Amino acid sequence: MTANVKRREFIILLGGAAAWPLAARAQRAGSLRRIALLTLTSSQEGTQMFAAFIDGLQRLGYVEGKTVEIDYRHAEGEVKRLQPLAQELIALNPDVVLASEPSAARAIKSIAFLLPIVCPTLTDTLIPELAASYARPGGSVTGIAQSVEGLTGKLLELALEVAPGTSRVGFLSNPTGASMKEFFQKIDAVARARGIAVLTEEATTRDDLSPAFDRMTKREAQTVIVPANGLFRINRMLIAQLALAAHLPAIFTNRDDVEAGGLASYGVDRSESYRRAAVYVDKILKGTKPGDIPIEFPTKIELAVNMKTAKALALTIPPSLLARADPVLE
Repeated sequence: MTANVKRREFIILLGGAAAWPLAARAQRAGSLRRIALLTLTSSQEGTQMFAAFIDGLQRLGYVEGKTVEIDYRHAEGEVKRLQPLAQELIALNPDVVLASEPSAARAIKSIAFLLPIVCPTLTDTLIPELAASYARPGGSVTGIAQSVEGLTGKLLELALEVAPGTSRVGFLSNPTGASMKEFFQKIDAVARARGIAVLTEEATTRDDLSPAFDRMTKREAQTVIVPANGLFRINRMLIAQLALAAHLPAIFTNRDDVEAGGLASYGVDRSESYRRAAVYVDKILKGTKPGDIPIEFPTKIELAVNMKTAKALALTIPPSLLARADPVLE
């Protein structure tokens, strides 16, 4: 019998699969509530995001260690580690899980399919696997959407703005990423409409990154787009260095990638999404079913530019772009 089957049987024995989440909460009435936090990133990464989540909890009156316990597990960029870490967290009998990435939400749901899960980075790819719809999730998963109509295509437009005349754009891909296929399709659709070739190179481990950039250079890529991905996030400083060494303007989705040396980013303010995730956790702890809480869309999109990297690449950033950027890193 597999560990997953044993885990599911254990949950059923706690009083019925349908009643388990409520039973677990009732069992600890009057004691500290327990939040499990599962992330694909390393223990050194994501501190800004998790700090935003804690800040959101504090604004709602929660104090870690006094009114709520938070159990952290980090997969260190390895998707295969999520499943055993999910099992560890579920054994601690949490009231709710903050799944930092869709892949983390997948891992939890595959073992405890009725345990409430809040994910601050949901994408279209995982609908309806994790939730029936944004307006009516209907199951155990809710949270904040990371997908914004047209946002992915804007990354290509940004690449063309910082490097005019580009006809070949590199795309760093991790095929194990849950949203990677959708991300590429959106980039490719915009590129085809503009007559631009997208040169995809894959990396599934840290050791794959340098060879991937070598291949992009040989294929004469003129810029590179780096999508949101756990492996890429952990190695964002290395990726920024490799891009600079290859003289490739690198476009990312998150501000912290630019702070690590990337040229520019355009994407959702992830800190705000994690802060808002605390509201979802609060509602669940007070008895609301996750399936009854609509998945919200991001309220803040930010553009970041690293001028030090621009100078190293001998690029002149258009004043109109700098006027829109927040922040501009010197």
